[in-house]
Amino acid sequence: MAGFSGAAAAAETTRPAQYLYAWAGDADEKDSDFLAVIDADPASASYGKVVATAPTGTKATMPHHIEYETPPGTTLFANGWKASHSFVLDIADPLKPRVAADFKRAGQYSYPHSFARLPSGNTLVTFQSIGDKYAPPGGLVELDERGQLVRATPSATPDIPTAINWPYSLAIAPAADRVITTSTDMGMGPSWKSPDTSHVQVWSLSELQLLASVALPDGDKGKHNIFPAEPRLLADGSVYVNTFTCGLFKIDGITSAKPTARQVHAFPSGPGLHDMCAVPLVVGKYWIQTVGAINGLVVLDTSNPDKPVEVSRLTMPHGFHVPHWIAADRNSDRVVVTGMVDSWLAMLKFDQETGQLALDERFGTGGGIQFDRPDWPHGASGKAMVHGTVFSRAQ
Repeated sequence: MAGFSGAAAAAETTRPAQYLYAWAGDADEKDSDFLAVIDADPASASYGKVVATAPTGTKATMPHHIEYETPPGTTLFANGWKASHSFVLDIADPLKPRVAADFKRAGQYSYPHSFARLPSGNTLVTFQSIGDKYAPPGGLVELDERGQLVRATPSATPDIPTAINWPYSLAIAPAADRVITTSTDMGMGPSWKSPDTSHVQVWSLSELQLLASVALPDGDKGKHNIFPAEPRLLADGSVYVNTFTCGLFKIDGITSAKPTARQVHAFPSGPGLHDMCAVPLVVGKYWIQTVGAINGLVVLDTSNPDKPVEVSRLTMPHGFHVPHWIAADRNSDRVVVTGMVDSWLAMLKFDQETGQLALDERFGTGGGIQFDRPDWPHGASGKAMVHGTVFSRAQ
């Protein structure tokens, strides 16, 4: 394959990414959280091996989201969600990452969750709260390259009860001058399913102004509209939003006064936390969805965004349970996946002609890396929990 294409694709090159960054926390929270550097060069003798780690010097932050796409430049944003502590990581030397800056708040905003780069190089961030307490509503915040506040707008609106206004993730549509955000509680309450959320919000990118709030309808009466997860742009500029309850919705009219949403697909689902549909990926005309209920991934052809068609499924083998995070090397045919339960990382190959996924068994051990191990390059800190991953820029 010549490399992936899509709305969020990085600059075209012909060489695969040489490294993969994995954001991990010490499982027993006694040692430092860290960024792991993995050899992602298929031609390397150490392909699929952890070749370096960069401890943050902080413990028990719950490393969670990093940037979804390979960022431009030499910095990478990552959050320690539980501690409302985020980091700007300097990756100029990919084998020696370091913490260049960190922040717990941006002005009054706290609990940053998801990051998306702007054409300017600044970063848009969903913050779930205002003040020190984890409580809605939050807001949409623009940060500079050091994580300093540039501008911000609260997500509060009379159209949505405050109790269910939790900015979660985001997608930027520069050509439409819009930002789309979702709303889901991170589960700090007594139950993951409390409170139910079911809306997205549409913002002006240039003004950073909240324009509209859109409820996801329960079109099939299956509660597939609960807990909006990740908005993404398709190749033609259409906007999809998936939910943790395995619905897929198309958001229409984002430049109009009254955007609308309608369900276009439902993935296999179930009642448990392990059944959730989590982070998706857009590659060319395909939507690749992590689906816990099948312990695998489902690929849809979105050539007709109003009627996506399933073209393939991949069930992960034993040892790779509950796929959750997914990211692409935009310069090759590879996709990385991490798990929510057993703390693993696997490498897949994606055929953009057929939409088929397959485990890259050359990577690591049997196609992946287990993060339950006694030693790391920075010391004997034991098992780690991995979450966000992203490929390095091609060298």
